[in-house]
Amino acid sequence: MENPFDRRQFLQFALTQVGAVALSACDIALAAPVPGTNWVPASAGDIKAVVTANTFLSQNGKLAGWEYAFGKIIDDYSGGVFNPYWGTLGAMVFHGGGHAATFDNSVVVLDLNDLTFKRLSNPTPSANGANWISTIGLAQKVDPAFNSSHCEYGDGQPGAGHTYDTLAILPPADGGAPCGSLIRVSSYAVHVNMSGCTGWAHRFDFQSTAMRNGKWVRWSVNGPTSYLFPGACSAYDSLRRRFWWIAGLSSAPPKIRYLDVVTQRQLEIRFSSKARLAPAANPDSVTMRYDSERDILVMTCTVGGKLVLAFLRCASPEMGWMVPPLSTSIPARSGSSHPFDFVPEADKFVLLTGADNSALYDIVPPQDPASTWMVTRRPLVGVSIPTAHVAGKRWSYAPAVKSFVWMARSSSAVIAYRPFV
Repeated sequence: MENPFDRRQFLQFALTQVGAVALSACDIALAAPVPGTNWVPASAGDIKAVVTANTFLSQNGKLAGWEYAFGKIIDDYSGGVFNPYWGTLGAMVFHGGGHAATFDNSVVVLDLNDLTFKRLSNPTPSANGANWISTIGLAQKVDPAFNSSHCEYGDGQPGAGHTYDTLAILPPADGGAPCGSLIRVSSYAVHVNMSGCTGWAHRFDFQSTAMRNGKWVRWSVNGPTSYLFPGACSAYDSLRRRFWWIAGLSSAPPKIRYLDVVTQRQLEIRFSSKARLAPAANPDSVTMRYDSERDILVMTCTVGGKLVLAFLRCASPEMGWMVPPLSTSIPARSGSSHPFDFVPEADKFVLLTGADNSALYDIVPPQDPASTWMVTRRPLVGVSIPTAHVAGKRWSYAPAVKSFVWMARSSSAVIAYRPFV
């Protein structure tokens, strides 16, 4: 990832030379002085509570009949993803809900630049198939405004769904919007009675840090219809400009899918006859990242109550997944996800496990990922970290502040953790 401070110096020079007219709002934000960061932990291993200007729940979309359920955008089988292209410091992005959780398909961010929660899109109104159930009743199984093939409400917006680990960011340099684009590569458990799933992808552009009332668009030209099961995950491959994804690991066939950025086609690669299949993970437990240093996908999940880490070589995906040895085991919480993210400065992953909320785990991959991965338990002195059943990419490293920023639930405090580097 590019150094945002180097980029800021260039943009400050550009502003003095050509003015701000040709620069995006995000570029202008990058060129501005760095916002106050006294909330960031000062030393390696420190953890701090972050005082935000408002709360996640203050951004309630107030979808008629479902106001009480706004927090389930996060709390019900849904994750999030960090967007490093939102202003100087980035933002955590929240989007989810679905099934019996909520119809509210809003996109909400925690803007690290001013520590404010902001709702960037309005929920689809009830007249367009987003709230019919509260007035018509549970007995009806057909919603005439709901597009079941694409899992979209009547206004064309994708319905609220369990997002698990399916959200990812398309960088501006690779075809994303000026402040990045949110890609929902596939959809699951959309609509209370429909519980729809689709392989069609959707895109939400972050045009500026001042945006409101953003809109989703359908973004793939096709959509797989088979093997669309709960517990999906995705990761963006910056080398090939594709979003790798897989769903329902316990039932996954011998293949992996990807969404190509250039063609916007959903494609798949079949494994060879000798390939190692993905772990038969517990539902909802899978989380996936792309490691550009080794050109591999890395997956964590639980299998039989134990944490399993596996990798797939992106240059030869047909060979399937491999489970390398770990220097020591990591405790797992049965059925739950174990979110992790890469810290480039230290060439390591940091993992959060709900089975041990008084510590974090450093995982250092070897250059040959088939060799032993070194694991170090990092105790948290005097504090514990709240955990979530499904986290997606909410446990993310924010490079500009050299810290992880994390919120377990819609009503939880926000914390920041500075890893050992």
